[in-house]
Amino acid sequence: MQKKKNVEGKEDITLSIVETAMAEELKASALYKKISAQLEDKAAKLKFDIMSEAEQKHYERLKKWYEDSFGGIPKDIKLKTFKAVKIERPEKEANYEDVIKRIIETEEKACKFYENAAKRTKDEGAKKLFETLIKMESAHVKQFKDEFRIITEPSLRFADEEIPWMLEV
Repeated sequence: MQKKKNVEGKEDITLSIVETAMAEELKASALYKKISAQLEDKAAKLKFDIMSEAEQKHYERLKKWYEDSFGGIPKDIKLKTFKAVKIERPEKEANYEDVIKRIIETEEKACKFYENAAKRTKDEGAKKLFETLIKMESAHVKQFKDEFRIITEPSLRFADEEIPWMLEV
């Protein structure tokens, strides 16, 4: 497989970044699927299934860029799974709150990874791809922070008259 070169002839690190990102997105998708399989609540399962699909779509975007740039995909997709965005697996006995906290941390790390990638690449197409992924990962952070807030804050505010179906019959 050819290496991407910048104008000075030095190897561009973009190839390595994208290979790492592809592997990490696959790990993220698998983790969300694994969490979903352990849940009984259908709404919670659905959230994690949707997240698994979202991470798979991130992988597909990276794969398309790779194919467009190099005419193929890496033969061994697990080649760059070291430390880049380490997906922290909750303990086997973790509660839902613990899982959400870990996911927030992981999604924030993914944002930082893509922010650094966007700064380091010399490839404008890759830079745009990383900026898009930053937005997507940031949306995941916001989503899970909202989820965490809902499950941990005892004082969400609303008035009795706002509650539907509280009619006397």
